Amino acid sequence: MATEVGWWLAALAALPGSVIGAYAAGERGRRLYRVAAACACLLVACAALPLALRLGGAPAGFRFPALASVLVPFAAVLWLITVVVTPSGRRDESGFARSAAACLLQMGAFLTTHPAALVAATAANAALFVTANREPDYGGARRLALAYLTPATVCLAAGAAVLAWPGGAGPLVEQLGAAAVLGGVMVHGGIFPFHAWVPEMIDRGRLGPAVRFNAPQVGTYVALVLAVPHASPLLLRCVAGLALVTAAHGALMALYQTDARRACGYLFVSQSALVVAGLDIQSREALVGAILLWVCSGIALAALSRAVLALEVRRGRLRLDVYHGGYEAMPQLAVCFLVFGLSVADFPGTLGFVGGEMLVGAAMEAFPALGLFAIVATALNGLAVMRLYFSLFCGKRAAGAPLRLKREEALGFAAAALVLVGFGVAPRGLTRVLFEAGAGMLR
Repeated sequence: MATEVGWWLAALAALPGSVIGAYAAGERGRRLYRVAAACACLLVACAALPLALRLGGAPAGFRFPALASVLVPFAAVLWLITVVVTPSGRRDESGFARSAAACLLQMGAFLTTHPAALVAATAANAALFVTANREPDYGGARRLALAYLTPATVCLAAGAAVLAWPGGAGPLVEQLGAAAVLGGVMVHGGIFPFHAWVPEMIDRGRLGPAVRFNAPQVGTYVALVLAVPHASPLLLRCVAGLALVTAAHGALMALYQTDARRACGYLFVSQSALVVAGLDIQSREALVGAILLWVCSGIALAALSRAVLALEVRRGRLRLDVYHGGYEAMPQLAVCFLVFGLSVADFPGTLGFVGGEMLVGAAMEAFPALGLFAIVATALNGLAVMRLYFSLFCGKRAAGAPLRLKREEALGFAAAALVLVGFGVAPRGLTRVLFEAGAGMLR
């Protein structure tokens, strides 16, 4: 069995490594894209094997943690979306190697609970994000990312060192360590009072790397593994309260933006805050609901933001105070975009509905006053994504370049929508796996 797990882990490392190696060997252009797309497809199939065995009820060939069996394919799906649906006009050849390296780091983080490994993976992921904005045109975005992510990484490292101290630290010092880790995670996720930098980065920096950094929410996993088991109920409740307020504020800000990128940025803030709030509420229902929202919002917002990028390539920067039209020319993208938006809004029939119902119920039971913010955030998110949809696809389109999607883009968007609807219609197997994971973490 150990041999089987070893081969499986080797395959997980080899596929993104092949893309990095191909780029280092001089592959460029369409050939590099084909290598990256093939490796990403194979990685999704390979990464999903333990989850498929659990869902199928077959005897587990891999004795593998339940949470990792969900989060590892989640990271692989995000890489596939990155490779396949990025418009050819915005493909950065070095970006293929960076996205493969980011996927490796994210899967590695989800596969471990060792404090040093988690901090190293988080710091390397942040460094890749900063490096992606190295061009002079994105100097302001790079400086902004450094200003926030450098102290956040220091806080994560200091808190992890305290919590992993041999022999254990005193109660007060342990709480300070947990608070440092949670503080670093709050910066990564854009939780109040560190909420402004995420929309600003998405607005001023490169959209693809920003989505690749924010969608997996690696910092949230670090908080779940390192801080939540050690933090006091009071500390967790304070963080959950700030997160719920941030979720409502982010959704409200997304509703009133006039730029599509900034609206996506505030949707990221709102959704990551809801996930952090669920992880800090000490109940199995909240934990499972938060993980479902984690996976759903990551896939939905990554695909939705990539759809905005695909439209930007064809139309230029997108404003939300006008109606752009285009449903007739791109009906598949419009339908997929609506599925992604409704998933963010926890619409019935999508994966977000299951997670949202569980999280709202647990939040109302834990502290009803703040639980109302979860309901408000969900409602405002729904209004924000519908406003996005109406602006980008409805109305009469002015004459311009053809808007037809390429075949690989259409397949990528359709696959992401199918995942969200498929698990939303039949969520029982996935929730069973996550309830098993939640029971283990609460113990």
